[in-house]
Amino acid sequence: MTTETLRESLLSFLPADAVSDAPHDLAQTRLSNPLLDPGVDPDLVLRPPDPEALRLLVGAANRLGLNLTVSSSSGPHVRGGAVAGRENLRVDLSRWKGIDWINRRNRVCMIQPGVTYGELLAALEPQGMTVPMPLAPRSGKSVVAAVSDREPSTWPNRQWDLSDPVASTEFVFGSGEVFRTGAAGGPGTLEEQRAAGGAQKSPLGPSQTDFHRVVQGAQGTMGLITWITMRAELKPSIEKPWLLAADRLEKLIPFVYEVQRPWLGEHSFLLDRTALAMLVSGCGRGAFDAIRKSLPPFACLQNIAGFERLPKERVAYQQQDIREIASRHDLALERGLGAVSARGLLDLATRPCGERDWRHALRGHCLSIFFLTTLDRVPAHGAAMSDLARAHGIGEDETGCYVQPVVQNHACHVEFLLPFDPGHPEDLDRLRRFERAAVERLAAERAFFSRPYGSAPEVVFRQNPGNTEVLKKIKAIFDPNQVLNRGKWALQPAGFHGLAP
Repeated sequence: MTTETLRESLLSFLPADAVSDAPHDLAQTRLSNPLLDPGVDPDLVLRPPDPEALRLLVGAANRLGLNLTVSSSSGPHVRGGAVAGRENLRVDLSRWKGIDWINRRNRVCMIQPGVTYGELLAALEPQGMTVPMPLAPRSGKSVVAAVSDREPSTWPNRQWDLSDPVASTEFVFGSGEVFRTGAAGGPGTLEEQRAAGGAQKSPLGPSQTDFHRVVQGAQGTMGLITWITMRAELKPSIEKPWLLAADRLEKLIPFVYEVQRPWLGEHSFLLDRTALAMLVSGCGRGAFDAIRKSLPPFACLQNIAGFERLPKERVAYQQQDIREIASRHDLALERGLGAVSARGLLDLATRPCGERDWRHALRGHCLSIFFLTTLDRVPAHGAAMSDLARAHGIGEDETGCYVQPVVQNHACHVEFLLPFDPGHPEDLDRLRRFERAAVERLAAERAFFSRPYGSAPEVVFRQNPGNTEVLKKIKAIFDPNQVLNRGKWALQPAGFHGLAP
């Protein structure tokens, strides 16, 4: 099928401005990461105006044998979640900006895929609410993309499950079926549920199913989300952030366990001096060097907050308890460390950082290797990474580390950062070799790549062939004609050749 014939077919149910092959639109879909295979550029960029048009598009993809990829964030794409290995059409949902419902009583909101963190925070502000968010997300980052990819937030004790804060969802399976999960699954329409006091806040359902987990983390291979409800939180009335310093990560770990276990405090995360200087220095190399020299090897931010009811009393008793815990572990609560204040760091961490990701500001780009583990195992993983870095000619001062407790510190997200200049192609092969070796080593040491990017998919699917076969069966059920990023992760059943266009 020629592009013009395909365009005519799509225009039978899409408006003219929803189908584009303009160079500017196509350029915005390209992967901005020189370490990864850029894949195949889409032939067209499609912007369905509403969920019904999206449903018709997925139905047409099944009839015509099309291959759809999806994105909802604006700005540079660096991880490769939407990269396709063959001809494809990009479904761009970044213009879906609806914040359709905010319910303060139940602390829940309903948003569409194109809503960014800045837009959502502004909408929640008049209601005295906020949401947990990743560490200083870039301003074009879609909230739905972040939570669908299970990006960790800096507020671990507000998370009860790795899928939080996602509540109910609506999405279109690759089969073309529209499906609602959680409390939104019924009975009744959303309006009827709300009239009866429902708020679509539970992620479980319909019945005993949990189908939002099929789409979450699937990087657009199982279904296309039209909206989600997500849990919001009351905005703190009072906040007292503190910093704790240590010369070794091991000194901070018992403190974090003891604070998180009884749900003391609020936002909490750990950074080494390189990652902390990257976050707060912006794009100035001179500022980075000066800030880094002023910092201890490791720092932990611990926020303490009060809310609507007795906020001063809440802050006072929690501060006393946390100070005593710190003292037991020979640590001290500090207002600032070197050139970094606790208040300034909290403010940076809980708002968008600008168009460019803070990781890329120092040298233009950054290799990120991230995985899940338990906090007590992080030092061993860090030692392994240091050994590999030295073997690849990478100095200790060139790498950073960010550790984020998740699910009340039942586990933690660990991210090793290696900033680099994309204008030096001679370094790229060395970094690719390092990334591959690091993933292999970490996987062998039981790091869990729940969000596989780069070389991680090949490693983890090979490591667990049983789960890989289960994924293929799930893909065959919910996307039988393989219309959602066909060939990604090699999930199509053996012998599948696709539909003839």
